[in-house]
Amino acid sequence: MSVAKRVVERPVLVAIVFALVMVVSLYTVSDLALDLMPDTERPVLMVSASYSGASPESVEKSVTATLESALINVSGLQSLSSTSSEGSSRLELEFEYGVDLDAATNDVRDKLDRIRRSLPDDADDPQIFRFSSSDMPIMRIAVSGERSSEELKVIAEDIIQPRLEQVDGIAQADVNGGRDRIVRVELSQNRLDAYGLTITGIAAKLAAANVELGGGSIGEGAKNYLIRTTGEYASVDEIASTVVGTVGGYDVRLSDLATVAMGYEDESRLVYVNGEPGVYVSLTKRSGSNSVKAADAVYEKLEEIEPLLPSDVSMEIVSDDTLSIRSTLSNLLSAALQGALLAMAVLFLFLRSLKSTVIIGVSIPFSILVTLLCMYFAGITLNMMTMTGLILGVGMIVDASIVILENIYQYRERGAKPTIAGILGAQEMTSSIVAGNLTTIVVFVPILFFKDKLGMIGMMFGDIIFTIVISIVSSLFVALLLVPVLASSYLPLTTRKERPIGNRALAAADGALGKALDLLDRAYGKALRAAVSHRPTVVILVVGFFALSLAFIPGMNINLMPNSDDSSINLSVTMPLGTKLSETKAVMLAMETYAMDELDGVETIITTVGSGGGMGGGSSSYKGQLSITLPDFSERVDDAVTMQAKLRAHFAEFPNATFSFSMGRMRQMSGSDIDVVIRTQDLDVGIATARTLIDLLEEKVPDLEDVAMDLNEGLPQVEVVIDRERAYAFGVTVQAIAKEIDASVDGVTATTYRESGDEYAVTLLLREADRSKLPDLERIYVQGGSGRVAVANFASLEKGVGPVSISREDQSRIIHVTASITSDRRAGDVEDDIKAAIADNVVLPEGTRLSYEGSWASVMETGGYFVLIVTMALLLVFGVMAGQYESWKDPIINMFTIPLLLIGVVAVYVITGESLTMFTAMGVVMLIGIVVNNGIVLVDYTNLLVRRGMPVREACVKGGASRLRPVLMTMLTTVLGLLPMALSSGENSQMLKPIGLTVLGGLLSSTLITLFFIPVMYSFFNEKRRGGAAKESI
Repeated sequence: MSVAKRVVERPVLVAIVFALVMVVSLYTVSDLALDLMPDTERPVLMVSASYSGASPESVEKSVTATLESALINVSGLQSLSSTSSEGSSRLELEFEYGVDLDAATNDVRDKLDRIRRSLPDDADDPQIFRFSSSDMPIMRIAVSGERSSEELKVIAEDIIQPRLEQVDGIAQADVNGGRDRIVRVELSQNRLDAYGLTITGIAAKLAAANVELGGGSIGEGAKNYLIRTTGEYASVDEIASTVVGTVGGYDVRLSDLATVAMGYEDESRLVYVNGEPGVYVSLTKRSGSNSVKAADAVYEKLEEIEPLLPSDVSMEIVSDDTLSIRSTLSNLLSAALQGALLAMAVLFLFLRSLKSTVIIGVSIPFSILVTLLCMYFAGITLNMMTMTGLILGVGMIVDASIVILENIYQYRERGAKPTIAGILGAQEMTSSIVAGNLTTIVVFVPILFFKDKLGMIGMMFGDIIFTIVISIVSSLFVALLLVPVLASSYLPLTTRKERPIGNRALAAADGALGKALDLLDRAYGKALRAAVSHRPTVVILVVGFFALSLAFIPGMNINLMPNSDDSSINLSVTMPLGTKLSETKAVMLAMETYAMDELDGVETIITTVGSGGGMGGGSSSYKGQLSITLPDFSERVDDAVTMQAKLRAHFAEFPNATFSFSMGRMRQMSGSDIDVVIRTQDLDVGIATARTLIDLLEEKVPDLEDVAMDLNEGLPQVEVVIDRERAYAFGVTVQAIAKEIDASVDGVTATTYRESGDEYAVTLLLREADRSKLPDLERIYVQGGSGRVAVANFASLEKGVGPVSISREDQSRIIHVTASITSDRRAGDVEDDIKAAIADNVVLPEGTRLSYEGSWASVMETGGYFVLIVTMALLLVFGVMAGQYESWKDPIINMFTIPLLLIGVVAVYVITGESLTMFTAMGVVMLIGIVVNNGIVLVDYTNLLVRRGMPVREACVKGGASRLRPVLMTMLTTVLGLLPMALSSGENSQMLKPIGLTVLGGLLSSTLITLFFIPVMYSFFNEKRRGGAAKESI
């Protein structure tokens, strides 16, 4: 007994099963996590080690090289890069996608354990760090009021930060801006000299005077009492009264040689919010949590916090990444609904029956709900990629139902009862639609096979594939199980003869539409008959169009990833190393003013001067960043590209500054447009070569902008050259010298003062006037064996340029020279110009090698994988069709439609002017499985007619004419379902358009060609089959 017969005979059971599935799906949809992009994790581990006081060369030789030699053979490692800087080593291990990072972390830890003894004694144990895409902040909240930044920082830390960290889904809240409050002890160098004291000696005295220790316990009677010595400072006055020395029998107190008061640390980082000094709180979501739900909870929590703040302090959300998520998903949902409505309209026009339209329309919500249910259990978020998959599926999930229902309707027109028509109509088309859906699905197998090789692109495509495959499989179940039941039992199809339309106006409209469709059938039949009779002409025309499309491809631009409409701009500014914070501040505020005056449609501007010490690095007074948040896409005046151009016009006003815009989301995946890598063991030679290349590219290649290298040339420094013999004579150690100088210039934290539950560092430092000039260094005294000794007695000061950080990749020193392309030319063509310019103008020093690792190299590598994917997809599609037909010949006929899809793809890209990307390649792979579906149905039905004894050419015309409407319906529903996405201009639409345009153009052209070319090729290959031994005249 066939499946169709079983389900038609048990309509109640089928209805209950489908209803239950839909109810369960509806319950889980609300719990589905929302995000902008899939929660993908770069397979990267970081290893950091400190080697205090060591130069970059020493760090490289003693720490970095040792770590690299131990880690280079870690299983699954793709590349190993390192940076050796003053006092620290940082390694980045990038693994192949698909590697288990937990296992890799254990492997790295084991290898580090083996070489710990090989590291210098002064080096700290290496630390392993692992990063996730969810580590990036999703919201920023500005705190403002008629108060100083320091006061606002205290309010943010005491009231706002702890409450926001309680929000479900928020992992961390960080307060940025303002200085930390400290007990500031400013010492006079003259008084230190007068009393014969040193800063480190005073720090030790303060630490010893501020302790609270336990002393065991003591018994009295039946009770035991804990003993505790309470000697912590109770007030700032107590700190100032601390005896730090004795001179001539008199106690010297801290207040005799320093001012002691509550104050703030020295400025090392400044934050401005919309032009005003301010403070903001950045929120990071917990990995795997729902970004939108977390943001909604933050909004609610802010309403609770507002009454707790002082009346003159307010909060404002200055950036919310979830707005982009909401906007993008809203646009995609709108595109999906519009596509579904257009598809339903097409169905109604062709079927001219509300019942038929409803029957087929049921498959759309059911398939989507089942897909969302499967996403929920698979832990996949509803994001831009999965929504794209759903939109692509909307047009395709009705295809199988259309074919089944149209065949059932034909049986009804022949007089069959509803039940018989449901059974025979479904049974006759089952093998065709199963094969058609299999061809659509199997093309994704090669992508999954090469997913790890495709890197981040493969990870993103994985979500699209999941949603498409699940939606297609669920639609297949609807077509095979539910459509026959609805068409025979619950919504039985009726013909116009059985139930004519009563309303005259509707009857007239229906009659006109029916005549129009009949006219289309007749016109196509005549055209097809002519095509079969003039096969060489048809073949020449098709081949000609195909050759013309191939001729256009060399002139089209090709990028790895499509450009996306960034919702923010980040401008990094780097001054010469050693630049004071005040000078960097002047440049940053000038750029901030230009941004506020000239950029139209800016939401928020956050300016940061100086960068705090990150992993393996200290604070940098010579760096700054301008972060500009754009409003919602529909409200924007200037887009990100326009704003960058306006800011770039002012770069020349600051010749000492280096400017660079952070790459957008898509650019981060493909890397810099141009990346010339210099490999050399001599850093001086490498830097000189990089400078030569930068000047050459700026002069000879006009397509480039933001040309820069990734290495700083050196840090201006004063070197304290110690005469060891004289130091030994004074009883002074090198370590004591270094600590005293560091304490005198940068200050030293002696102890911690606690007040009202808060802790404050007690920081000792010289007055600004005693540490601002080079001669001040020689006045610093160090405690020796026989008293204090001035630095000038055993050391000299030498100005110079300190060592740079040293970058290595795969144990070789490297320098990157990067640039962005401003023109529409291919990166490969621009790269060829660069190679020619270098060959004509640069003689590389001995031992120096160049390589090109920009986006074009990524395009070539990824493109090579897609060639393999397309080849495997073709073989799989051929295998499915060969199994369906039990023939080698018939699948070849259908395969002719695949290369012809390029005609429509190239045409739509030429018309729109869009660049080809890897998303285009993904669309082509999908098309391979889609375009053969109509051919399968056409060839399958033609074979049926031939087996019934009809002559081959007559069978081609008859089969084509009878399958015209379902072919057009399936094509139009898919095309119109994708049309809103392909033409979308909303936020992040540039990412999605390539797939929509590719499938739309390719399916449109291949279907129209299929309707004529497949019958022509069928008649050519099967001319000698039964009834066709002689050439029939038609």
